[in-house]
Parts: sequence; C-alpha cells; structure tokens
Amino acid sequence: MTDDLVSIRGLIEGGGTPLRRFKGIFAEYGTEAATGYEGTRVNLNFGPGIEVLQSTEPYNLPTASINLGLSNKKKSKWGYYSDSLATFLPPTEDIKDALTKEHELVYTDGLDGRPSPETTKIWQRDADREQYPDGMVPTPTWIVVGYAGAQKQEGGAVESATDKLLKELVGKTRADFNKAALGLDFVKANPDLQRAIIDKSFITGMVATGKAHEDANGVFQAGAEPKA
Repeated sequence: MTDDLVSIRGLIEGGGTPLRRFKGIFAEYGTEAATGYEGTRVNLNFGPGIEVLQSTEPYNLPTASINLGLSNKKKSKWGYYSDSLATFLPPTEDIKDALTKEHELVYTDGLDGRPSPETTKIWQRDADREQYPDGMVPTPTWIVVGYAGAQKQEGGAVESATDKLLKELVGKTRADFNKAALGLDFVKANPDLQRAIIDKSFITGMVATGKAHEDANGVFQAGAEPKA
C-alpha cells in the first residue's frame, strides 16, 4: 500500500540526503524549474560508485545527488559551492571541466568535525534581527573540499594540481618545464593538465593571471612581471 510510504519517522536534518561527506565522480549536472517560487535549481549527480565518508544513516546507493538553487550571489548556497570548486580549478575552467573528476563534498553543519555553518552565512529576509542584525544567518550547505589531483596542506589550505604545477614552472625555462612537468605522476594521471601543458594554455593562464612571468633570461618567476 502507498500508505506504508508515509511516515513521521526516520527524518533527517536538512541537506536533502543523509549523506554528510562523500567522494564520487562528478557524472553530470542539469537544471530544473524551482517549485514554490520563481527560479532555477541545479542537480549535481555523482557516481556510480561513491565512497560514503559520513552519513546520518546507512547509505547503500551507488550514486548521490545534490540539489542547489542557482544564484549569481557569492553568499548563497550556489555561491559557496561554486567558490569551493573554483579553488581547485584553473581560472580558465568552469563546472563543465570538472565532469568525470572525483570530488569530495561535505555538508557545513558543524557536526562530527564538519565545517561550521558560520562559514556559509546567507542573507534571509525573515531572519531574527536581534540575533542577526545584518540578516546573515549561518546556513548549512554543500561545499567541495577535495578534487582529483588536489591535496590538503597543513592548516587546511588547499593545494590544487594547478598550484603544484605552478611550483614546477617557477625557476625553469619553458623547455625545461615541459620536459619535467609531463613526467610528473599527478600530471600523467590528469589528461587535462597534459593537454594544457602541450598546447601552452597552462603557462598562458599563469602569466595572464599574474601568477608567473618570464624574465629576461627566459626563466619563469613567481608573480606578475614587475613594472618598469
């Protein structure tokens, strides 16, 4: 009977899924019209074959789906997710370039060692103004904390594959960099990085964003080129 599907038991604390931290291959994303208000929502789908790291209840499905409201505001659920993913990507890449890569996502509810919702505050019209004078309310949401080829450093800073490759570039000529970079294990495991090295878009991007410059001897140095 369909009545058996209706229950007041087994409720979870937000997030739309019992998952609270997991790893999975980013399989696809798509949009749908929001219900109850004008707007668009985005479905982020991971798997099959996700690794459950934390969950409020047993989770045996091979896939996971996260649903977020699309927004152009940085301090929104979509904004926090976007900024966290962008941390791991070169400035020339967007969400489409993150497909087929393994992501690690966490829900910012502040429980069991997860990030505090104080780090993901969102403006709410009906916020208690005595408690939140600016209307910015701590709000649990999903953020990316791991990405294929990226590592956590001491202090919680993120070192992406791009950051590691930039370190290899500094102090080398273009030819020396190309030879060394293509032999690195994390580059061999990342076809996108290999392509960026070969088609010169990696160096072009680092120079364009002021992260590196080529000196008079043809050796790359950290930072933008000094002004004359």
